[in-house]
Amino acid sequence: MRPIIGREELHQTDRAKLIPHIEYLEKELPFFEIYEREIDWKVYQSQRSKRLEVERWIECLINATLDISKMFLTIKEEEIPETSREVLFKTGSGIYDKEEEAEAFSELAKIRNTLAHRYLDIKWQDIKRFFQVVPKLYPAFLDYIKKELER
Repeated sequence: MRPIIGREELHQTDRAKLIPHIEYLEKELPFFEIYEREIDWKVYQSQRSKRLEVERWIECLINATLDISKMFLTIKEEEIPETSREVLFKTGSGIYDKEEEAEAFSELAKIRNTLAHRYLDIKWQDIKRFFQVVPKLYPAFLDYIKKELER
């Protein structure tokens, strides 16, 4: 992983904007194991409250990830791509060594967009994909962002 920030130090104002988003992800990501263990297709389709809960949780995590990514691109004085998927791909390309990992990271935008639809079977497929991506990509994302904050 290479540094994403081109300047020597992260200004305190930049740091102050990023820290709440990072803390939010760190506080919420441990729930991943609970949701992965407790929510299967049967629960997802039959228990409305659980379905809405997990959908909202995923959406909030992805939104925080997008906010962090946009802030870092701004700090780096790079152009912000038009789509959320492009924002995540550009950020992921700076973090992950393999292009496939950056592409998987960018899929988070698609997952977030799918959650807006009413078709449970389509949403469930993307929720399962989210559960596959989180343990592989989020630890590196958070480690990278925190290291940049310490610089």
